[in-house]
Amino acid sequence: MISTSGPVPQSQTSITVNQGYLGCLATLGAGGAAPNPNCTPPASPAPPGAPAPVPAPAPPAAPDPAALAVRFWQAIPLPVPEPTIPPGYAITGKVAYLVTNGTTAPPAYEENTPIGRLTIQATGQYVVDWDDGTVPTWTGPYRAEGRPWPNGQITHTYDNAGTYTVTLREQWSAVWHLAGASGVLGGLATDATIPGLRAEQLQAVITN
Repeated sequence: MISTSGPVPQSQTSITVNQGYLGCLATLGAGGAAPNPNCTPPASPAPPGAPAPVPAPAPPAAPDPAALAVRFWQAIPLPVPEPTIPPGYAITGKVAYLVTNGTTAPPAYEENTPIGRLTIQATGQYVVDWDDGTVPTWTGPYRAEGRPWPNGQITHTYDNAGTYTVTLREQWSAVWHLAGASGVLGGLATDATIPGLRAEQLQAVITN
C-alpha cells in the first residue's frame, strides 16, 4: 500500500498570448470568452534561418511637369518658313525684300500626360544670313513676318553682283502650363534657304 501526502499536483501548461490579441477578445460572462470576429491573431514567428520579409515597393513618384514639357517641346514639329525674294533675283544697289511665308504665332500645342493636359504656346522670331559677308552674319531679330515691297521690313541691299544662298532662321521660345505649374522653353530653331539667288547689276544701254 502506498500512501501519499498532500494533493496530487495537476498538470499545468504555460501559454504565452499576445496581450493585444487577448485584449481584443470579447467576454461573454458566464458563457466564457469568444473571439471578436475583428480580432487578428498574432503572426507565428518565422523559423530560424528564414529570409526576412520583402517590404512592398514604394509607389512611383509623380512625373515632373517641367520634364514632361521639355520632352514634348523637343518633339513638336515647329513651322518651317518658305522664304522668297520677289521677283526671284536682286539688283545691286537696290533694296531686296524678303518674304518669309511663315508664322511667328502658331496655334497652341497640347498633349495629354499622366498628370493632366500640357499646353505649349510657341513664339518665333527671324534672323537672316544674306551670304555676302555682312557683319554681323545674322541680321535681326525680326518679330514680324517679312512682306514684299513696299511694306516689308526684312530687307537687304547687295553691293556686288553674284550668286548667294540666303538662310532664314526662325528662333523659337515658348511658355508651358501643366498641373498648375508653368515655365519658359527655348533653344529650338527652324531653317530655310533661298539657294542660288542672283544679284544682278543693271547697265545702261545707249541706243541711237
